[in-house]
Amino acid sequence: MSQYEATNRYPTDEEAIRAERRAQLRENIVFIAQLVMVVAIGLLLRRYVFTLTVVSGSSMQETLQDHQVVAVERLSYLLGSPKPGDIVICHYPGGTSQNYVKRIVAMEGDTVEVRDGKTYLNGTEVFEDFISYPSNYDYTEYANKPIPAGKVFVMGDNRAISKDSRNVGLLSLEDIQGRVVAVVFPFNEIHGIGSEPAYSELS
Repeated sequence: MSQYEATNRYPTDEEAIRAERRAQLRENIVFIAQLVMVVAIGLLLRRYVFTLTVVSGSSMQETLQDHQVVAVERLSYLLGSPKPGDIVICHYPGGTSQNYVKRIVAMEGDTVEVRDGKTYLNGTEVFEDFISYPSNYDYTEYANKPIPAGKVFVMGDNRAISKDSRNVGLLSLEDIQGRVVAVVFPFNEIHGIGSEPAYSELS
C-alpha cells in the first residue's frame, strides 16, 4: 500500500454509516434542546406575562360577550397592584382553579354599596355608563366597614345575573390571575380594553 493510500483512504461503508448516525444524533439532541427551550419560554410567558382565555357566559355583557377570546397580561400585577375599573381573570375563594372574568370595583380600605341599581364607592356614587343590566337587589355588607387588607371586591358588568363578590365574598390578591387588555377573536370584534378612566366618583 502506498503512503498516499495509507493516509487518505476512503472510509468503509460501516464507518460512513457510523459517522452518519453520529451526525443525526447530534442533530436530534440540538432539536430536542431547542424544543425544550421553546416550551420553557412559552410556559414562562404564559405563567408570568401573557395568555389567552375564552369568555364563558354573559356575566360581563355588554363589555364582553360569550365565546369571545381575550388577551390577558400578567406582568403589571407582578410589578404593581390591581385598581378599581380593571377587568380581570380571577379565581373564587375555596381553592377552585376555574377562571372567572369580572371587574374590580373596590380595594382594601374602600367601602362599597349597591343600592337601587347604582354603585357607591366610599359613600359616593360612581360613574358606570358601561352597565346595561343593573343589579336588581341591594348589597350593603361593606357599606359601612372597609374592605380588609389584601382583599378586593369584584362584580360582573351584567349586574342582574352575575355571581361575584356579592355572592362568593371578597377575593384575595392572589386570586387575581391577570388583567384583560383586548378582545382578539372574533376578528371583526377585535379591540383593546383598558381600565375605565371614568370609574371614579361623580362630581
